[in-house]
Amino acid sequence: MSKKIIQSVKGFNDILDNQVDFFRQIEKVILSVTQQHNISEIRLPILEKSELFNRSIGNETEIVNKEMYTFQDKNGDYLSLRPEGTASCVRCAIEHNLIYDRGIKKQKLWYYGPMFRHENPQKGRYRQFHQLGIEYFGYSDSNSDIEIIMLGQRIWKNLEIENISLHINSLGNDDDKKKYAKTIETYIKKSSFNLDAKLKSTLERNPMRLLDSKNEDIKDALKGLPVLYESLSKSSKSRIDLVLLKLDDLGIKYLIDNSIVRGLDYYNDTVFEWKHSSLGSQDAICAGGRYDSLVNEIGGCDVPAIGFALGVERLVELIKEKKGSCQVLNKCIPIINVSVEDKSYCAAISNELRNKYPKISFHNTDSSASLSSQLKHASKFNPSYLIIIGDEEIKNSSFLIKYVNKKTDDITVSKQELFKVMGSI
Repeated sequence: MSKKIIQSVKGFNDILDNQVDFFRQIEKVILSVTQQHNISEIRLPILEKSELFNRSIGNETEIVNKEMYTFQDKNGDYLSLRPEGTASCVRCAIEHNLIYDRGIKKQKLWYYGPMFRHENPQKGRYRQFHQLGIEYFGYSDSNSDIEIIMLGQRIWKNLEIENISLHINSLGNDDDKKKYAKTIETYIKKSSFNLDAKLKSTLERNPMRLLDSKNEDIKDALKGLPVLYESLSKSSKSRIDLVLLKLDDLGIKYLIDNSIVRGLDYYNDTVFEWKHSSLGSQDAICAGGRYDSLVNEIGGCDVPAIGFALGVERLVELIKEKKGSCQVLNKCIPIINVSVEDKSYCAAISNELRNKYPKISFHNTDSSASLSSQLKHASKFNPSYLIIIGDEEIKNSSFLIKYVNKKTDDITVSKQELFKVMGSI
């Protein structure tokens, strides 16, 4: 009787070796861009107290109501796998006095890692997914909005991803949001549109979430709704006008999109998303905005803030679509050992090569296998050439270089000549 195979949990995907290179490419760009902007990296725990997300994201949001992985630990405390990183980052900044100590300190932070939401898995979004988060604290000027947006643009440029559109809106302050929520309620009630149970629940809990609904019927029903801009206070109007003026001056294209409201309660004023049409209905690859009251809400003082989160799996989908495969930056050179009495010679040479050339990958094949088997295995790495070590080579302190896919004869070289060849790569 065969044993039942244990499979992974739905929405928790293995990232295999042929996929890791895509993630690595994105991670290298993230590291480069954050260093260019002098943003400090922090690393946050995966588990947080559930209260943190209840208080920051909002008890009436779908994330808190339906999507969080929450449980009681042995002490009876309610804990949650983090569904997003901003709240954790704010908690960390408050706890370690990163953003205020005898006055507000300006701070730019970034983090990267897995997030968890119990939602229906779909293209580019799983129940465990990876995010880059960038958060600016203590910056209230519109230039911080612009820098955050330009930073995102630089990531797309460095990854050579095209046809990404920037959608932008302003939510205004808390009073503006309440005012517009009433406008939506009134508009829906006056219309003849009948809400289903889910949409009714959204209308009761957070009317503004109807604006980014994927339901085509509600989209049609809201087409005549006054835009959010008309409900903004004078200061919020002035702010978004200035942000848009600066984007125009910089030649950054954007779409003013009244449906950009974000799904978290803590946002105010500038909000934005980058979208790509090839991803279907879940087309946002990066989103963020201002959250000037969140630090106070979680337990700190008033600290202006802005940030964004980038969905790594969705970026991977775009890179795969464009390139098909990810080219590994490091060359791989197989070392084939066919010596009968090798002892430690091959291991010593391999170690010396890795010490001298850390940017080159040297792959030792299975020396217990035949030469033909080792050659077959080595071909999987698509190498330009192979290093072969046999008894004759050990005796003469030499190495056989076998060229692959070239009409070039194999050559025998000394150790010094071998290092010279490696140095030319």
